[in-house]
Amino acid sequence: MGFTDDVRVRRRWMINAAAIAAAPLFAGALPAGAQEPLLGTVVCVAGEFDSLPGPDPEPRVVRRDTEVVARVGAGPEGLEEAERDLRAELEPLGQLRCARSEPEHTHVVVVSYMGAVKEDLAIHPESPRFQIFAVGYGASWEEAEDSATTSNERFATYYDGSGYRLVMRETWGAGAAAAETPEDSPAGREGDPGTRAPVASGPLHPGTVFRDCSACPEMVVVPPGRFKMGSPVWEGGRYVDEGPQHEVTIDSAFAVGVYEVTFAEWDACADAGGCWGYRPEDHDQGRGRLPVIEVSWHDAQAYVRWLSRETGVPYRLPTEAEWEYAARARTWTARYWGEGYWGEGESWQCRYANGFDQALAGTDHGRRLLDFGAMDAAYAPRPATCSDDAMFLAPVGSFPANDFGLHDVLGNAWEWTEDCWNASHLDTPADGTARLSGDCSRRVLRGGAWNALPWHLRSAFRTTLPAVQRGYDLGFRVARDVR
Repeated sequence: MGFTDDVRVRRRWMINAAAIAAAPLFAGALPAGAQEPLLGTVVCVAGEFDSLPGPDPEPRVVRRDTEVVARVGAGPEGLEEAERDLRAELEPLGQLRCARSEPEHTHVVVVSYMGAVKEDLAIHPESPRFQIFAVGYGASWEEAEDSATTSNERFATYYDGSGYRLVMRETWGAGAAAAETPEDSPAGREGDPGTRAPVASGPLHPGTVFRDCSACPEMVVVPPGRFKMGSPVWEGGRYVDEGPQHEVTIDSAFAVGVYEVTFAEWDACADAGGCWGYRPEDHDQGRGRLPVIEVSWHDAQAYVRWLSRETGVPYRLPTEAEWEYAARARTWTARYWGEGYWGEGESWQCRYANGFDQALAGTDHGRRLLDFGAMDAAYAPRPATCSDDAMFLAPVGSFPANDFGLHDVLGNAWEWTEDCWNASHLDTPADGTARLSGDCSRRVLRGGAWNALPWHLRSAFRTTLPAVQRGYDLGFRVARDVR
């Protein structure tokens, strides 16, 4: 979308996905005799006022949005209370503006775009930009998106024309019931995402969120681009196999899973006779929206073969280069949420990812992991200095997405990629294709997991396991080409 470096480094938006997941939205049919609850949504955006240089002697004072938090599923009598709670939560972050749904609304869309002062832009095309979140409600997705964009006075006043990105879309009440029927949709299954992107029916442009069938994973189109793969020698926690850092060019847009593949999506494959009928162990944590684990690289290949047969579209695992490009989402810092002026990126971990935190460190399992990690001579094992409220896996989407719209790209579950293992980036393809030479009995894993220490939760970190290996922290997300 063309974020400036200034905005990208300083921006810290958040959707409170945990609150959305906990709301009683998609619990299936109501008990006999019960009345359908009246549901609503409130969204609050935090921002800060900033002075920008302009053609006049006096600087322009504009509002730069920084975070957005939503509460979905409250009854109309509860919207006022929900707004008070959100205001209390966001008050330390800056100036607030909140928007509540009306009774006729069943859909909400939040978009992010770059704004500029139009008269300044007309004089100087490089006038400073600032980030804006726009909230739109409606009785349909189209109406809600139109309310956030073309019918939005602030959008008309400040939008710089460089495109906007979908940050959030939710539906509730009658809208949720009409989105898909329980017979053909895994949304009716307990614990599965209640809101799903529409089945693809038109051109796929960067930022488009879609799925190819009702049981398919949600995908987002990632734009083409160029990036530095690997880590610089000065990056904290760096391992030698993350170098040499080199430039990779992704010439064409491609689609990648918004979330890691879930148990519900895997079980749909097994129910349909695919995936060898294999049902991975969930370790009594539940299934549904949790990322599927206990899957090997070969298992992941079985899933993408099934998806390809079901949809007629060739699905695959992302290449290692595609994975890092999508994970970085135009950032150059160790983690896509930034590092701060004083290296606070690691301490911000619990806001953005499910990793090894203080709560896990206090358990017997956590202490065993720390003892095992002590064998690594390079780095003393040390959990994050915060707690993320997840002692094991977290439901997909519980943490904010990166700039390309990917959730949980760091943490939650390790993700298999297509590439064979090589102990460095020497001779890595410069076009983002998979590296299919080296030790192909082992494959590359990226992203870290719920039990991974902070230095593993970096965009450049890479590791390997045998392609036949299954584990309680091993999962994957899918990719496909976009034509």
